[in-house]
Amino acid sequence: MSTPKKDPSIKNVDFDVVSVEFDTKSNFIGQIYTSEKQKQNIGFQKSIAGSVENYYKLYNTGKNVKVKVVIKNLSLNETLSNANNVSGNINYEIEAYFENEDKSTKLCNSRNSAKYSRTLQASMLPNVEKQIIETLDNGLKYIIGYIKNSKPNLEAFATDSKVIIRSFHVKPAIDTVYYQQRKVTWADFNGPVRNNHQYGAAIFTSFGFDSKLTVENNVIIAEITPKVYTDKNMSWAKPEIKTSYALSHEQLHFDICYLNTLRFLQKIKTFKEPTRDDLISRIQYEYLEFYRTTHNMQTKYDEETNHSLVKAKQKEWEDKIRMEIKQIDTQEIFN
Repeated sequence: MSTPKKDPSIKNVDFDVVSVEFDTKSNFIGQIYTSEKQKQNIGFQKSIAGSVENYYKLYNTGKNVKVKVVIKNLSLNETLSNANNVSGNINYEIEAYFENEDKSTKLCNSRNSAKYSRTLQASMLPNVEKQIIETLDNGLKYIIGYIKNSKPNLEAFATDSKVIIRSFHVKPAIDTVYYQQRKVTWADFNGPVRNNHQYGAAIFTSFGFDSKLTVENNVIIAEITPKVYTDKNMSWAKPEIKTSYALSHEQLHFDICYLNTLRFLQKIKTFKEPTRDDLISRIQYEYLEFYRTTHNMQTKYDEETNHSLVKAKQKEWEDKIRMEIKQIDTQEIFN
């Protein structure tokens, strides 16, 4: 078989096929019966992948969206049904992938089959070729139809992106206090006391987020659900230092963590990226940056206040952190 001619009834207006892959290098797809009831190979003049690629490229229109087709199976089998008649079966299975630079994203898969009956006459062989071409057409038509119907939810056709910040995660837990629940109490410091430590207490605070990535109405959406919390089992305090003043010092560590979480959310709220991977990668990078920033601020806080012993500095830090939290427009973040 030579490369089929373009079928004018097939309209592909959304994407270009850039390549077709198939594990086998053979150009034969099966065997057919001759008029002498002998079997002979049938296939393309070139490799199967190259021939199908050349055919599918006839329908390209110069679109920006690129698709790779991977052939999983293309086979033809004939059996003699009686002395002069043949039954044939063609199977064609493909997968389609969006190609974006060096990344492939699976789009869909299509399974097509065709059954036919013919006589052993040589004049019937063009009908077999026609069945093969129709099977190839059905595979391409499936990809075209799938993309047409799914376009608003496909990343390749996204025209914008946005980050949506959901409400803070707050879920009752035995070993965790979430910032939005309440302030910490000494009852939250359940970790093993470090009697040989020079300081009397330590609070373990942290922040994180859950993410959900979707494409809706041609917009890539990253939904971020943040959480700010302290781990009771990693926070500890010596009995003799459990005063309200010392607790205020530990609470401010929690406040500092919350402040930097708000700043992190403020920043990622503005992010725009062309793909889901790019968007979440940028968010994760900023998360690590703010995690380091928070750690450095916590260290500076303890150094300047000498772990609450310098009361003037303690008051200065409390006023500073509370003012900076107050200045952040949380409605803008969560809107």
